Amino acid sequence: MLKPKQAAEHELLIGGVGGWGIVAMGDMLAKAALREYKQVTWFPCYATMMRGGESECCVIFSQERIPSPVIYKSGAVIVLGAWRIKDFVDRVRPGGIMLIDTTGVEEEHKVKRDDIRVNYLPAMETAIHLGNARNANLVMLGAYIEMTKTVSPQLLIDEVEKRFSGRGKEAVVLACKEAFTEGMKLVEKIGEGGQNL
Repeated sequence: MLKPKQAAEHELLIGGVGGWGIVAMGDMLAKAALREYKQVTWFPCYATMMRGGESECCVIFSQERIPSPVIYKSGAVIVLGAWRIKDFVDRVRPGGIMLIDTTGVEEEHKVKRDDIRVNYLPAMETAIHLGNARNANLVMLGAYIEMTKTVSPQLLIDEVEKRFSGRGKEAVVLACKEAFTEGMKLVEKIGEGGQNL
């Protein structure tokens, strides 16, 4: 077991559309974080129509007690689905980061705030290029981990293996791990300043 990090608390809000793996993404992060942090909460929220409806989840991990599993504003926000950007742009704390999948993003969707770091990432495009559009969530998760360094990447890879492994599923696990790794590489290419479309 890894030695716990000394950072106080990290929060992540993930917003998107049901069926895009928003809840699964938060679940994997929470389980990985539980191996490095003393306190972890995972709070999913989705509309009654699972696929195509609004979906979000909140993950908080800390070395100290977490007062509430629910937050309105977060230090980090991930959005998959251009039409959800407007719902989450004001939910990033000043000085925080926002990761947005580029799919469907037009001029009207662009974030105008200058007090946060915004990265537009081709998660869906990357996942499709790798052979499975459903892995766009793992591309975004890899990007988040590379950008924040909050949880060891290996712990996330371990969670991917646990979640997707099984008899005859070696190719599935390999594809998921590749998507996660490619997400990390996307951030490495962008650098520190963020990226605008």
